[in-house]
Amino acid sequence: MPRETLNRDQIVDAAIELLDEEGIEGLSMRRLGKRLNSAATAMYWHVGSKENLVVLAGDRVWGEVELVDPQESGWRAAARALVSETYAMVKRHPWLVPAISTHFVYGPGMARFQDHSYAIYEVAGFQGRDLDWAMNTAFTFVAGTALLDATQAAAAKADADDIAAQADQIAAQYPRLKERMAVLGGADPAELLSQKFAFGLETILDGLEARLRGQGSRSPVAAPGLPAEPEARSGSGADEPGDAGAGAGARTDEPGDAGADPGTGADESGAARADESGGPGTGPEDATATGPAPDARPAGRPRRATASATSQSVRGLFH
Repeated sequence: MPRETLNRDQIVDAAIELLDEEGIEGLSMRRLGKRLNSAATAMYWHVGSKENLVVLAGDRVWGEVELVDPQESGWRAAARALVSETYAMVKRHPWLVPAISTHFVYGPGMARFQDHSYAIYEVAGFQGRDLDWAMNTAFTFVAGTALLDATQAAAAKADADDIAAQADQIAAQYPRLKERMAVLGGADPAELLSQKFAFGLETILDGLEARLRGQGSRSPVAAPGLPAEPEARSGSGADEPGDAGAGAGARTDEPGDAGADPGTGADESGAARADESGGPGTGPEDATATGPAPDARPAGRPRRATASATSQSVRGLFH
């Protein structure tokens, strides 16, 4: 592919394919250039650095998550769909979990996901900080499950017999653990995974619904570094927990509003990774708040953008 036909979208798409096949460790500008029949320098020209490319690829895959309108389906069905869709996306791109742990992946794709998450739990009737924590609880479940899956996949690459023997030896000292391992040992792993995910998801939704009905703890909790907020009884005044009118409009000027700064772009992530990478276009920290350097010029070192307190708060819910 001649260099002049390349654009950033093509490079990011090819990077996602390579990341799916080889993981972050297998991604390099040289290998990507070879896949696109172009020089590695052309990759740097369009995306700045490998670090920035991972950020762009990570935000791109967030856009794959299909969104269900909670006003039409009801908040619980929309929440179930969002969690399931997010988990399926992470399974398709297993490199995303380690990427989030080492890169500040944020851009329009993530902002779209966040804003829809707020819409779901706002329709349910959550208000104030409860709105923030409801959507974060569901996201944490997906992230934690995906992390556990990645850990188990890594263990599976090791010697299975040695791992099993060592695990049996350790578990034999704990009767309850030994019993459960014996029971689960003969089960189909895929079926166990499906049951585990469904149980966890429905339990979270049950708990959120119980809180809306006033059965959960009502103690207000202030996040570190955030001012205390008057307690709002989520869902009060709604006939049902899923009442679309409950709490509508209550999130104006909330610090966690995902609608704030939606265009901050994946490259604003650099505030957390200053001066960590070298080479042409030294990484996401060097990009402006509106995205990496345009294709018309090589990535340089423009003035670093400073994220607002609101933007930092909303992204902090997901990292």
